[in-house]
Amino acid sequence: MTESDTDQLGPADTPVFAVADIGMTLDADGGYWPTAVIDVGPGDEAITDLARVHAVEGVGDIRTEAAALALAPEQVTEEATHLFVLAIMVTSPVRCTFGISFVLPAQGRVLSEAAEHGHLVIATTSPDEVNAAVDVPGAIPPLWLAIDIDADLLARAVAELP
Repeated sequence: MTESDTDQLGPADTPVFAVADIGMTLDADGGYWPTAVIDVGPGDEAITDLARVHAVEGVGDIRTEAAALALAPEQVTEEATHLFVLAIMVTSPVRCTFGISFVLPAQGRVLSEAAEHGHLVIATTSPDEVNAAVDVPGAIPPLWLAIDIDADLLARAVAELP
Protein backbone atom coordinates (compact mmCIF):
# COMPACT_ATOMS: atom_id res chain seq x y z
CA MET A 1 0.00 0.00 0.00
CA THR A 2 1.46 3.34 -0.95
CA GLU A 3 1.19 6.57 1.00
CA SER A 4 -1.20 8.02 -1.57
CA ASP A 5 -3.38 4.88 -1.35
CA THR A 6 -3.69 5.14 2.41
CA ASP A 7 -4.35 8.88 2.32
CA GLN A 8 -7.43 8.17 0.22
CA LEU A 9 -8.77 5.36 2.38
CA GLY A 10 -11.84 6.12 4.43
CA PRO A 11 -13.20 4.30 7.47
CA ALA A 12 -15.12 1.85 5.27
CA ASP A 13 -11.86 0.86 3.57
CA THR A 14 -9.92 0.15 6.77
CA PRO A 15 -9.58 -3.61 7.22
CA VAL A 16 -10.47 -5.13 10.57
CA PHE A 17 -9.10 -8.60 11.26
CA ALA A 18 -10.72 -11.04 13.65
CA VAL A 19 -8.51 -12.46 16.38
CA ALA A 20 -8.49 -16.21 15.84
CA ASP A 21 -6.41 -17.15 18.89
CA ILE A 22 -4.57 -15.56 21.80
CA GLY A 23 -1.59 -16.52 23.92
CA MET A 24 1.92 -15.53 24.93
CA THR A 25 5.07 -15.60 22.81
CA LEU A 26 8.38 -16.40 24.49
CA ASP A 27 11.23 -14.34 23.04
CA ALA A 28 14.92 -15.28 22.82
CA ASP A 29 15.66 -13.38 26.05
CA GLY A 30 13.01 -15.27 28.04
CA GLY A 31 10.45 -12.44 27.96
CA TYR A 32 6.77 -13.06 27.42
CA TRP A 33 4.78 -11.07 24.88
CA PRO A 34 0.97 -11.05 24.81
CA THR A 35 0.01 -12.35 21.36
CA ALA A 36 -3.07 -12.13 19.15
CA VAL A 37 -3.23 -14.36 16.07
CA ILE A 38 -5.26 -12.68 13.34
CA ASP A 39 -6.92 -14.29 10.37
CA VAL A 40 -5.21 -12.73 7.34
CA GLY A 41 -6.33 -13.84 3.92
CA PRO A 42 -5.37 -13.33 0.29
CA GLY A 43 -5.15 -9.67 -0.64
CA ASP A 44 -3.89 -8.66 2.81
CA GLU A 45 -0.18 -8.85 1.93
CA ALA A 46 0.42 -5.29 3.18
CA ILE A 47 -0.46 -6.38 6.72
CA THR A 48 1.57 -9.58 6.61
CA ASP A 49 4.56 -7.62 5.24
CA LEU A 50 4.57 -5.05 8.07
CA ALA A 51 6.78 -7.19 10.32
CA ARG A 52 9.43 -7.51 7.59
CA VAL A 53 9.28 -3.77 6.84
CA HIS A 54 9.72 -2.94 10.52
CA ALA A 55 12.61 -5.41 10.83
CA VAL A 56 14.41 -3.84 7.85
CA GLU A 57 13.42 -0.17 8.19
CA GLY A 58 13.02 0.13 11.95
CA VAL A 59 9.97 0.23 14.18
CA GLY A 60 8.75 3.67 13.17
CA ASP A 61 5.65 5.37 14.52
CA ILE A 62 2.61 3.41 15.62
CA ARG A 63 -0.44 4.79 17.40
CA THR A 64 -3.31 2.76 18.83
CA GLU A 65 -6.88 3.51 19.82
CA ALA A 66 -9.48 1.19 21.29
CA ALA A 67 -13.25 0.87 21.58
CA ALA A 68 -15.65 -1.72 22.98
CA LEU A 69 -18.89 -2.43 21.15
CA ALA A 70 -21.79 -4.33 22.68
CA LEU A 71 -23.08 -7.23 20.61
CA ALA A 72 -26.71 -7.33 19.59
CA PRO A 73 -28.77 -9.26 22.16
CA GLU A 74 -29.35 -12.18 19.78
CA GLN A 75 -25.55 -12.57 19.35
CA VAL A 76 -24.66 -12.56 23.06
CA THR A 77 -23.33 -15.78 24.59
CA GLU A 78 -21.48 -16.56 27.78
CA GLU A 79 -18.17 -16.14 25.92
CA ALA A 80 -19.20 -13.21 23.69
CA THR A 81 -20.89 -10.07 24.98
CA HIS A 82 -18.75 -7.40 23.29
CA LEU A 83 -16.29 -6.82 20.48
CA PHE A 84 -13.18 -4.88 21.42
CA VAL A 85 -11.56 -3.20 18.43
CA LEU A 86 -7.93 -2.12 18.61
CA ALA A 87 -7.17 0.36 15.82
CA ILE A 88 -3.52 0.47 14.72
CA MET A 89 -2.24 3.45 12.76
CA VAL A 90 1.26 3.13 11.32
CA THR A 91 2.77 6.37 9.99
CA SER A 92 6.37 5.32 9.38
CA PRO A 93 8.29 3.66 7.84
CA VAL A 94 5.08 2.99 5.86
CA ARG A 95 1.56 4.32 6.21
CA CYS A 96 -1.33 1.99 6.93
CA THR A 97 -4.27 1.66 9.25
CA PHE A 98 -6.02 -1.52 10.30
CA GLY A 99 -7.93 -2.91 13.22
CA ILE A 100 -8.08 -6.16 15.11
CA SER A 101 -11.23 -7.29 16.89
CA PHE A 102 -11.33 -9.34 20.06
CA VAL A 103 -14.37 -11.23 21.33
CA LEU A 104 -15.02 -10.47 24.98
CA PRO A 105 -14.88 -11.88 27.55
CA ALA A 106 -13.34 -14.91 25.79
CA GLN A 107 -10.22 -13.07 24.54
CA GLY A 108 -10.05 -10.35 27.19
CA ARG A 109 -7.09 -11.85 29.05
CA VAL A 110 -4.64 -10.89 26.28
CA LEU A 111 -5.84 -7.27 26.40
CA SER A 112 -5.17 -7.09 30.15
CA GLU A 113 -1.72 -8.63 29.60
CA ALA A 114 -0.98 -6.18 26.76
CA ALA A 115 -1.95 -3.26 29.01
CA GLU A 116 0.29 -4.64 31.75
CA HIS A 117 3.29 -5.20 29.43
CA GLY A 118 2.77 -2.17 27.15
CA HIS A 119 3.05 -4.18 23.95
CA LEU A 120 1.29 -6.76 21.81
CA VAL A 121 2.46 -9.23 19.19
CA ILE A 122 0.22 -9.51 16.16
CA ALA A 123 0.74 -12.89 14.55
CA THR A 124 -0.30 -13.17 10.91
CA THR A 125 0.41 -16.89 10.70
CA SER A 126 -0.57 -19.70 13.02
CA PRO A 127 1.85 -20.67 15.81
CA ASP A 128 1.82 -24.24 14.42
CA GLU A 129 3.16 -22.95 11.08
CA VAL A 130 5.97 -21.08 12.85
CA ASN A 131 6.86 -24.10 15.01
CA ALA A 132 6.98 -26.31 11.90
CA ALA A 133 9.33 -23.84 10.17
CA VAL A 134 11.66 -23.80 13.18
CA ASP A 135 12.05 -27.58 12.90
CA VAL A 136 13.13 -27.41 9.24
CA PRO A 137 16.87 -26.77 8.74
CA GLY A 138 17.43 -23.55 6.82
CA ALA A 139 13.77 -22.50 6.98
CA ILE A 140 13.06 -18.94 8.04
CA PRO A 141 9.99 -18.68 10.26
CA PRO A 142 7.46 -16.00 9.36
CA LEU A 143 7.91 -12.68 11.15
CA TRP A 144 5.23 -11.32 13.47
CA LEU A 145 4.57 -7.67 14.20
CA ALA A 146 5.32 -6.49 17.76
CA ILE A 147 3.82 -3.11 18.60
CA ASP A 148 4.04 -0.83 21.59
CA ILE A 149 0.65 0.26 22.78
CA ASP A 150 -0.61 3.06 24.96
CA ALA A 151 -0.76 0.93 28.11
CA ASP A 152 -2.66 3.53 30.16
CA LEU A 153 -5.29 4.03 27.47
CA LEU A 154 -5.72 0.28 27.00
CA ALA A 155 -5.84 -0.34 30.75
CA ARG A 156 -8.59 2.31 31.13
CA ALA A 157 -10.55 0.85 28.21
CA VAL A 158 -10.26 -2.68 29.63
CA ALA A 159 -11.22 -1.49 33.13
CA GLU A 160 -14.41 0.10 31.76
CA LEU A 161 -15.61 -3.16 30.25
CA PRO A 162 -18.69 -4.75 31.80
